[in-house]
Amino acid sequence: MKTLNAQDRQEFFINLRETLQQAELIPPLPETASKLLLLRNKPDANLEELVRLIESDPSLAAFVMKYARMSIFGYGDRINSVTHAVSLVLGYTTALNVTLSVASSGCLKIPNYGPLGRVRIWTDAFQCAQLCRELSHYVAKKQFINSGLAHLSGLLHNFGYLLFGHFCPKEFAELNEMIFLDPAQDIRSLEIRHFGITHDLIGLYLLKAWNLPEEVIMAAAKHHFTDCSGKHTVYAKLVAAANRLLQQDGTYDVMQSNDTFFLLRDLGISEAEANEELQKALACQNEMNQLAQGLMS
Repeated sequence: MKTLNAQDRQEFFINLRETLQQAELIPPLPETASKLLLLRNKPDANLEELVRLIESDPSLAAFVMKYARMSIFGYGDRINSVTHAVSLVLGYTTALNVTLSVASSGCLKIPNYGPLGRVRIWTDAFQCAQLCRELSHYVAKKQFINSGLAHLSGLLHNFGYLLFGHFCPKEFAELNEMIFLDPAQDIRSLEIRHFGITHDLIGLYLLKAWNLPEEVIMAAAKHHFTDCSGKHTVYAKLVAAANRLLQQDGTYDVMQSNDTFFLLRDLGISEAEANEELQKALACQNEMNQLAQGLMS
């Protein structure tokens, strides 16, 4: 596959970055996602409001029901309403996070298949989010982390791929093929070498334009930089740890220089605790893949 020469790569980078810097050019949140975000930021929001909003979108309601029936929760077909799914199984925060994420992605069109296709991205997002939420309970300095935001960070940290594929379908298809042909490649190095820009930078612009929480923006922007410091970096490190743990299952979104042991130690999470939660996430991989299949456009 032909690599862009230095001049073309620089031109591609400049043009894309100029586009990203104009928030009005980034696809706005779909109506349902906008309402969910408003609900998330409403201090006195309640479960009934969330259920009504989910039920107003039949596809979202079906997704929530399917999610709540996963074997990991132990309810199965006993969940026969959105109210049951939210109140008995998922809880307000998790239900809001997954519906906000799914509803948000509807305006971004990318291929369904391949290592960077919609199905794979969502399968990994669901696993990463679950692992982030559960690992957050073990973080040593619990006052610095919110498990709901950890879960949302896991769901959205790779949304840069979606915007890249939406804006640049030809280049995204090339990247998808390159990763398919050699999954062991470091994806950020590949992105820089061929296009001069990376998915984490693109994700930063997207989530900022959508006014997502700072914690989630930091996770998207910095989850490849495990030595980062400053406000909210615990979320980036948690996403990095989850992705690193999931690497044994072929997850591509890691950098080889990341050391899982030191990353977990920095977070205050033991290897035994991390492995226990990893096994839970891996046990429901097939069901998460089925959820992702249901999100194909």
